[in-house]
Amino acid sequence: PLTNAPHFAAAAAAAADTATAQVIDAEMARRKLLEESPIPSTNEEPVLFDTSEIPWWAWVRRFHLPEAEKLNGRAAMVGYFMALVVDQLTGYGLLDQQNSFLGKVLLHLTVFAVLLVRSTADLERYKNLLDEATFYDRQWNATWDGVPRPSETEQ
Repeated sequence: PLTNAPHFAAAAAAAADTATAQVIDAEMARRKLLEESPIPSTNEEPVLFDTSEIPWWAWVRRFHLPEAEKLNGRAAMVGYFMALVVDQLTGYGLLDQQNSFLGKVLLHLTVFAVLLVRSTADLERYKNLLDEATFYDRQWNATWDGVPRPSETEQ
């Protein structure tokens, strides 16, 4: 009977995770329902929020950890690949790269790039931001198409 104890513990942990996930799903459905059709109330009625129904760690484990694991994995893959490229190009090994200033700069650039570009949708957002930032400059230059510009000496 003692040999099955780890299996029982794992089954109990899986059941608790499933129950927590079901509670989170129910809470999300309740909040969405309240957003779509709020319950009318008056200011005299106290509004009570029981935050202890769902512990904070359940929210973190459900929503934030998968995103963090994905970003950490991407940063590790990109960093390892770049370390191999630098090793082939310069002959400096992984430890030499980590101890050098350039290696530390490249490490930080890799991490920042992974954080800024989390998905391909982010690339499209940055492209739209660039288009918006240069819109007025392009509009100004278009007003001078076919029109001689006054020189700066004619003031």
